Amino acid sequence: METGLLADRVPYIRGGSGQREACVFFGVNALFRRLDHTSDPRRYARQVSRLLPQHRFTILGYAGTSFEEIVRDMAHAISTPPDVVVGISLGGFVAMRFAAQHPELVRRLVLLVSAHRFSPGGWRMMERQFQALERGDLQTLVRENALLFRRPWYNWLVRLKLWKDGDRLATEFRDPAAILRDHRRLFGPDFQNNAEYGRRIASPTLIIGGTADQLFDRRACEETAELIPGAQIQLFERETHMLPIEKSNEVASAITAFLGRS
Repeated sequence: METGLLADRVPYIRGGSGQREACVFFGVNALFRRLDHTSDPRRYARQVSRLLPQHRFTILGYAGTSFEEIVRDMAHAISTPPDVVVGISLGGFVAMRFAAQHPELVRRLVLLVSAHRFSPGGWRMMERQFQALERGDLQTLVRENALLFRRPWYNWLVRLKLWKDGDRLATEFRDPAAILRDHRRLFGPDFQNNAEYGRRIASPTLIIGGTADQLFDRRACEETAELIPGAQIQLFERETHMLPIEKSNEVASAITAFLGRS
């Protein structure tokens, strides 16, 4: 495993093994803190390796403050097309635009617990995050993004870790004002253009989600599948936004089957 910067700008974590290459556009944690500065990059690498067990993978973070800037960064960082591009949560928004604007770099696309828009409940969660950032309240920000497991004991473990490591948030996270600025820019008027980018995607695409996802509900995922020509969709009943962690083996099987078919 290694960490660093690609194109002198894009933070990354690299790991895994196998014959195939994958690029993973990470979730919102990569916006909160730089992946190459996190205290435990191996944790993220382990999570991704469970989803892509036959792949060498590069997890990509974000340096830009708009989707346009982030997509431009990714095009500079990815020199040759990987076998699959995976967008996780926030990374799904990036992956959709990247696939639409750079089809030569996307052979296959997986949108994991993501869609072209938030559900109504997801927007309410985002509003609570904006409010927490305005207060500089990193504890609430992390809780809003971490206490999303279907299984209660997972959420209990997260609360315990927050209680134990809460003092480290200020040292690992970016300044709340900077995160808030980026959030407002990312989810401003341009965010409404996601549907149009979806219609332009030509790569074989798989959408994987949970029907109880707190940010992207069934209808949001189904709408995204309808937007992307020929997209496949697989929804796991009663699973939440933490589907990739709680059902990693099943998600890995779904991705493997998709890559075999496509």
